[in-house]
Amino acid sequence: MTTVKELKDHKPLSSRKRHGRAINAIADLLRVKLSVPNIYLEPHLSAASRVDVFAADRAGSGDIHAVEIKIPDSFVSSPSKIQTYIRQVKEFPAHFKYIALPKNEATTKLVNNPLLFSDNGIGRVGVILLTEHDEAPPEAELLVRPERFRLDSSAIQRIDRFLAKQQPDMAVRI
Repeated sequence: MTTVKELKDHKPLSSRKRHGRAINAIADLLRVKLSVPNIYLEPHLSAASRVDVFAADRAGSGDIHAVEIKIPDSFVSSPSKIQTYIRQVKEFPAHFKYIALPKNEATTKLVNNPLLFSDNGIGRVGVILLTEHDEAPPEAELLVRPERFRLDSSAIQRIDRFLAKQQPDMAVRI
């Protein structure tokens, strides 16, 4: 039984718990955005490919969506830190790539940032803003809509092997 003293003395959530809550908010956003998604939470695609939320749209297109969440304890909104995060996201093999960041002044300015675009012009990283609340779940909102990246056939084959072996954490049953 929880005592009144324990309720008064509660500590802020750890960064791991905040990150986990954000994963659920992102998964819910993708579940609504995609037609018939299979969503994987923190999948282990390969040793080199790590992402927080991975989704495959089964509505016929087979599009692959990947979201990396960055919620440090004390978010440094320096442009160089945000640029590093975006470069990391661009490396992930997916048709649609997103970065999820805490909503603040620096992240809301990412709307027209040229760094979001692929070097060859084919693809744009989407930006999801996270608003945290004390008791309620975090809210995820799409600030920048992603644009399709080119994905080579070897990456598609690796992803197809993963999808064939793993059960999704969230799926729409039809």
